[in-house]
Amino acid sequence: MIQARFIIEAQGKPKSFVENTLKQHIEKIKMMKDIKVADTKWEETEEINEQYFSALADVGISAPNFETFFAALMGAAPTAVVVEKPEKMSVELRELQNVSNDLVQMFHLFAQANAEMRMANKELQQKFKATGMRVDVPMNTESEE
Repeated sequence: MIQARFIIEAQGKPKSFVENTLKQHIEKIKMMKDIKVADTKWEETEEINEQYFSALADVGISAPNFETFFAALMGAAPTAVVVEKPEKMSVELRELQNVSNDLVQMFHLFAQANAEMRMANKELQQKFKATGMRVDVPMNTESEE
């Protein structure tokens, strides 16, 4: 059994949206298969600057094994993690293989999404440039081709 604390953060505006988003995110964690939420500690929502807010929650979770814990970690995407127990553990080869492949797949999905966004950004910049409109973002895309 793995016990940990997930520090979950939401940022944005307005304050009510940030708080509701964080609550919804924690509800999704509670519905994760084989994950038990022991407790949730809420920090007071803070205004970072000019109506931009940050809300934090500290969620105590437990998972029966490494693979389930890792799936929860990837699904919850916490800002920080504190693993409390066990002090030591062994991981079966199958679990390590599955987690490794999940991690690699996540990297590939991020890389693909990044490439697609860069292409869309470049196309949009070219369209703006063709219309003669001023674009206030750097147009240095030559090294990205």
